[in-house]
Amino acid sequence: MSVNGSATLDVELIDVGHGDAIVLRWTGEDGSQSNIVIDGGPTSGGALLQKTLAALEAEAVDLMVLTHVDSDHVDGLLKYAEAKGRLPVRRYWGPCLKAFERHAWLFPPRITSGLEKARQLQDALGDCLISSPVEGATWSSSDGGLTVTVLSPAARLLERLLIGEDALELFLHEPTPLGWLLSPAPESDPEENPHHRQLRQALACGEITEATLDFRLPDSGSAIRREAASGHKEASSRQVDAVTGEAGPEFFGNSVLNDTSIVLLIEAQLGAVRRKLLFTGDLENFAYLVARWPHGIGCDVVKVPHHGSRSFVGDKKDAYDAVWQWLRPRAALVSANGRHGLPRTDFRNAALRYGAALFCTSRRAREIVTGGQSGQCCHSLFACKAGDPVRLTITAQGTEASAAACARGFHSDVMPVIEIRQHVVEPSPILSNMAGNEIRMHTDWAVRWLQDQHQQRVSLNGQSIPGLQAIPLGSVRKAALGARRYAAASDMEMILERAVREGKVWLSRPSRHGDASRFVWAMPRAEDASLINKWIDGFALIQLLVPDGSSAAGPEELLYAADTTWLAQQLAQVHAFPQQMFEQALWPGLVSRLLQKRSLAVRRLDDSANGKLPKSLVILTLFTGNDPAAAARKAARRIEAMKAGPAIAEMLHHLMGRTAIPYPRTAPQWPETLDRLVSPLWSEGLKPPSALLAGFRNTGLPDLPGLDPDDYRTVKDWAESYFWSSERSHPLPPELAAKALPALALAAMSIVHRGHGSRQ
Repeated sequence: MSVNGSATLDVELIDVGHGDAIVLRWTGEDGSQSNIVIDGGPTSGGALLQKTLAALEAEAVDLMVLTHVDSDHVDGLLKYAEAKGRLPVRRYWGPCLKAFERHAWLFPPRITSGLEKARQLQDALGDCLISSPVEGATWSSSDGGLTVTVLSPAARLLERLLIGEDALELFLHEPTPLGWLLSPAPESDPEENPHHRQLRQALACGEITEATLDFRLPDSGSAIRREAASGHKEASSRQVDAVTGEAGPEFFGNSVLNDTSIVLLIEAQLGAVRRKLLFTGDLENFAYLVARWPHGIGCDVVKVPHHGSRSFVGDKKDAYDAVWQWLRPRAALVSANGRHGLPRTDFRNAALRYGAALFCTSRRAREIVTGGQSGQCCHSLFACKAGDPVRLTITAQGTEASAAACARGFHSDVMPVIEIRQHVVEPSPILSNMAGNEIRMHTDWAVRWLQDQHQQRVSLNGQSIPGLQAIPLGSVRKAALGARRYAAASDMEMILERAVREGKVWLSRPSRHGDASRFVWAMPRAEDASLINKWIDGFALIQLLVPDGSSAAGPEELLYAADTTWLAQQLAQVHAFPQQMFEQALWPGLVSRLLQKRSLAVRRLDDSANGKLPKSLVILTLFTGNDPAAAARKAARRIEAMKAGPAIAEMLHHLMGRTAIPYPRTAPQWPETLDRLVSPLWSEGLKPPSALLAGFRNTGLPDLPGLDPDDYRTVKDWAESYFWSSERSHPLPPELAAKALPALALAAMSIVHRGHGSRQ
């Protein structure tokens, strides 16, 4: 009860051996009580829970939480829920069972049994509010002095387990990969399943119920993914834990159970003081929490994660120091009895290094006076015996424990200096989850395989299929399976993303559909880049359209805003690099080269120039040198050498009658003989050669750079016969058409950039 109107929080860690069973009693300043039960331990925990709640004179369980479905957490709760005379439970938070039942074919009997017992627990609770919380869910006591906030699991993690096409990858690693949660969520697909939209809305609110999942969940994996999972399980079956002697398959999938534990932050307002307690379930991988709260949470009390087992941050397997440096609690509660070699001595030492006072349900029977602390399990090291429950009473004045601490870290009193030891904590990586050497080998293999596919397409000797796409990510996974690289197959997305960061592959952006809609291709090697540069340098003139003239102003941003579809198609046809990757992976490098070697001229065309324009346009022309007239004459000589004059004359003849844009589908086509010499003005909805003469009908033909006066007068008379005469003129002579085309491409242009590498 409260003393002198002050609030009190009692925390009792019940001695259930190996397992968690915790009862919290909150007594508010107004005398109201709230009782919280977190997990129930093994079967014996049911009776102990009943005894503890009776001793606390509880009248109801206001909130019951099952952090995850392992037997040392769920069995006791089920036993309590089925017991006669148990207290009513008003609200229950538990794991989302359908997220795991969807993958039931993966699990050994140990895990499926836990899922069945969790389902029986929900049924046994009867008239109770039942839901599965995710990050952001909250609960408060009736007086508002105690709040419970869920920190994990993340909504996107649960969503992936429920409806993700690539959810199986989560089960093939230890610990569960969580680094992907730190990247931005993909944009919503407007045509997505309405049930999926409803699920995401519920997750955004922090809790989902069985009613939210009243639809058929997608199949948990294709045959390819099931094969990868089976291969991984077979490999695990040959690995036996050195401490427990237990084989892998019995615990296959257990990392996902542990790393989806419901992690609770409990905050108690005790007068002017606010105390924080963190209950971690069996969480192993702290990568997401550490990244989400990089400066820590500042907790007074922490329930030790996974009974003092290993802690992970990214690929660092024994990240005890990184985790405890982040936690830094004043008190740490441990519930273990030596089973599975827990608690680990390394955990104990790390917690003490960072100032924690350890309270354990086991009691030490041996003291080490001198000598090293050898042994993996501190329970064995100190010959610990079964003890009593650990009770903490937390008030505004401080925290008291019912028993002495097993050990204490930083001391408040002055202690004699015996030894000074410096302990350096290395930074822990967040995003990777495979050993460095192994992932390096897999990355190199994937890059080589993609480069081989590129060479095979190149070897088609110009017979490549137009519009050929990049390779689906799933095909690379199949190739890895064919090469018996099972680990690479299960982690292919992460492997390729690493290769992207190294500039060796291109990978399309992720979507809500998972990796099924992602494509990949090798980036150009040095010899490929040389050929691409030679190809782009071979154009006498490069014309581009910026469909929205208000989107950019400077030279570089204008080039990034331009429609490059035609160039992407040509590069794909000539050099076999898929059109999909051009805009993201190839064009930025080409822009840098073009601005270095060429000058850029611009002509802006707004609605007043032609009433049928859909929006304002910007016409760009890139040319060598700094003089448009010299560039036009040089281009004309190359066109004449290719004998393209007749085709250009015919195109201009048809074009002059169609100067309004957008063109009908019968618009004149760009001569194929110019495809390696002058690019057409091309944009979606504007058929080539599109805006070459746009606007000149209203303003008249401007000066044409590169033409002598006689040729200019001939071209001008020819054009005006189309502009203002009802009778159509004859085509230009081929030799004059070859000169007119580059002159028109550079007419009425303003130079906005002069290339430093340009040569006359």
